[in-house]
Amino acid sequence: MKRLFILLIVFCSASTAIGQQPYWQQQVNYTIAVTLNYSVNTLFVFLKFIYLKNSPYTLLFIWIHLWLNVFKNDRTAFSDQLLENGRTDFYFSNSDQRGYINQLDFKVDNITATTEDHPQHQDIIKLVLPKPLAPGSSTAINTPFHVKLPNNFSRGGHVGQAYQATQWYPKPAVYDRKGWHPIPYLDQGEFYSEFGNYEVSVTLPYNYTIAATGVLQNPQEKLTSLVVKKVVEEKPAKKVQKNMLAPKPKKEEAFPPSDIRMLTHIYKQNNVHDFAWFADKRFLVKSDTLQLPSGRVINLVAYYLPSKKDIWQKSILYIKKTILTRSRWLGEYPYNTVSVVEAKMGFSGGMEYPTITSISPVSTDEDLESVIEHEVGHNWNYGILASNERKHAWMDEGINTFYDNRYDAANKTA
Repeated sequence: MKRLFILLIVFCSASTAIGQQPYWQQQVNYTIAVTLNYSVNTLFVFLKFIYLKNSPYTLLFIWIHLWLNVFKNDRTAFSDQLLENGRTDFYFSNSDQRGYINQLDFKVDNITATTEDHPQHQDIIKLVLPKPLAPGSSTAINTPFHVKLPNNFSRGGHVGQAYQATQWYPKPAVYDRKGWHPIPYLDQGEFYSEFGNYEVSVTLPYNYTIAATGVLQNPQEKLTSLVVKKVVEEKPAKKVQKNMLAPKPKKEEAFPPSDIRMLTHIYKQNNVHDFAWFADKRFLVKSDTLQLPSGRVINLVAYYLPSKKDIWQKSILYIKKTILTRSRWLGEYPYNTVSVVEAKMGFSGGMEYPTITSISPVSTDEDLESVIEHEVGHNWNYGILASNERKHAWMDEGINTFYDNRYDAANKTA
């Protein structure tokens, strides 16, 4: 009995120490260079990240997410979930429509490292560290990799020669005081990621317009936007043979030829937990600035397709209203840019990423305002807060919906 009492005291003391442990989180800083091959819908990428370890525990390995590998075959949690929800398009898709990440060759501080498969999920691997990573230290990890982009079944991929690069690079799982959080990609269910700083270079044909997380570092983007606008408005699609059984294609379905010249766009953004980019040769662009109550000026940009230009006329106004109301209610928007991009995402509505949100095509002005307000609002919940959405969805969608309702109420009384 005495021994049991002593063990109980030790256990309680240890539990109390863990509960009182100061908060910590890891940091992952990324440098990524990616080149698009539009003719075969692939990416060739070189990734380097610095893993800054702030935890008090020594690490022997790092779980890495390879989320695009859920599009490799129909033996994944993603595919199973789609079937459970009554969707069969991915299950019956062919190999040309699917995608994956491969050609990985990890080096940790210039030492070749081995990887192990996750026992259940093919979109997660274990990176075995050549030597233990001690508390308070850091390590430099790099790898080339190749991506075959899938048709856009869920959030990312491609629709013809339009590209939605989301969940597209190897990404360490979160390690916090509750341990590792390696989670498979799901269509219904979002993410939990470490914060870090990003520098991303995207190389693609000159006449693509690109929208991305963060701030563009080279000003050639403005020229590209003008080239695209001119091509879209002055060069109609080639005539095709009429087929009485086939629906008439929309104007936006015709892609201009890709320029043989290539252009590299460099983006930087600090203190975010993800990076996404979107590219289309047909984008039209609206932009403006907004002065926040503190006096700080940020840039606002909307990217949309020609067939929706009437609906998107007030898009910048909707972004301004969202940023100002959320800043008043939740704290000032901390970044220097806000972008909204029209892109088919595999489902209706939209999807938020740091400083940028994608919106599936909508049919009315009212729908556009509703989706912009909701998705841009996610820059607070869950962008800035970065809660574990997979475990606590209410902290993401629930709280954001509360402020949607508050926004609607304010508009009705305005």
